[in-house]
Amino acid sequence: MWQYIVRRLLFAIPTVLGITIIVFSLTFLTPGDLVLTIMGLDPEAMTSIDKKEVERIRHELGLDRPPYIQYLYWLGNLLRGNLGKSFTLKHPVSELILRALPVTVPLAFGTMLIAAFLGVPLGILSATRRHTAADNIGRVLSILGVSLPVFWEALLLILLFAVIWPIFPISGTIADKGWRAIVLPALAIATHPAALIARMTRSSMLEVLGLDYIRTAHAKGLPPSRVSYVHALRNACIPVVTVMGMQFGSLLGG
Repeated sequence: MWQYIVRRLLFAIPTVLGITIIVFSLTFLTPGDLVLTIMGLDPEAMTSIDKKEVERIRHELGLDRPPYIQYLYWLGNLLRGNLGKSFTLKHPVSELILRALPVTVPLAFGTMLIAAFLGVPLGILSATRRHTAADNIGRVLSILGVSLPVFWEALLLILLFAVIWPIFPISGTIADKGWRAIVLPALAIATHPAALIARMTRSSMLEVLGLDYIRTAHAKGLPPSRVSYVHALRNACIPVVTVMGMQFGSLLGG
């Protein structure tokens, strides 16, 4: 098991390096000049003083170096945890990220817990009750979860559970108002990942339920619940966990 984990981590190193090269290279393909954008200058209305200032900032940022030197310099700073400074907020990027993490991480964890709690049982129910009313309802709920705008759901939750029935606070953080502060935003955000998890769980369960070892388990006389929730779900969870990991990453980034 540990050998497999170490091998996968070693394989991830060239993958991550390749991603950094691609992302870094895309910055050279975007139109416009970064320094002019930072300074808010029009290329056609620049004076000689402006041009000298542009060259000074370009040299200060290392943008006058060859692209591969810029990449190595950027990669070295990245490995040391130096993400540079925000040109708009004038603060180090790492400081801005650390400032947002205490709010973002609990909200992301709460969202994924709700999404998994709603999506996995709904997907299992749809798969084990295929072509029934429960399956149809589950698929309709999945479509609604993907389609409904999050901001509309958030407003509706505030109206119901913070105004009409003042159960949860309208705003605030865990530090201010405890865990109740993240219930409504986590519910609003969780509908989209919950729908994706439900659809993936249903598709994966249907694929596994048709395999030979599942038919063998039924032939041995095992209870249908044990076959579905123990033997089938164990293998069906592999793509579901992958989707959950991707959704969790997008929540942290978003």
